[in-house]
Amino acid sequence: VRCLADVETRVEGGYAKDFVTHVRETRLTNIFSNIAIGISLLFLSAVLPYVPKAVLDGLFLYMAVTALYGNQMFERVCLLFTEQAAYPPHHYVKRVPQRKIHMFTSCQLVQLGVLCVFGFIPWPYTKMIFPVVILIFLPVRHLLIPKLIEKKFLEAIDPTSN
Repeated sequence: VRCLADVETRVEGGYAKDFVTHVRETRLTNIFSNIAIGISLLFLSAVLPYVPKAVLDGLFLYMAVTALYGNQMFERVCLLFTEQAAYPPHHYVKRVPQRKIHMFTSCQLVQLGVLCVFGFIPWPYTKMIFPVVILIFLPVRHLLIPKLIEKKFLEAIDPTSN
């Protein structure tokens, strides 16, 4: 939680980075917040009918949009529409050629499209093979994509080991 942390801004390599110097948090904070959430669930059935559906839709849309920032795939999709001179200073942008980044992003967008087709199609039997489609993506990632993109670039974009 940023409000409980002391943050110091340092300049390294021409870029300002925030570093956490001290955190004021205890385990009691987490326990009390989880207890409060649990207690609020008891009253959810009494309050939820009074909340308009549009408010809930807006809340979930807001949560989805805020989750996009910080997602590497979303950042790489944004790079498709950004000039190369305006690229952010991410580590993979410095190590991997632009064409390889866009090729990897395109492969992931095709896979996302396949998942959406199998996830949203109205036929019931296609939904049953959805886990199999996800399982098929493992050999695609580990066998097919390394034939398109060199291993050193692939390791910079999508590290398989820590």
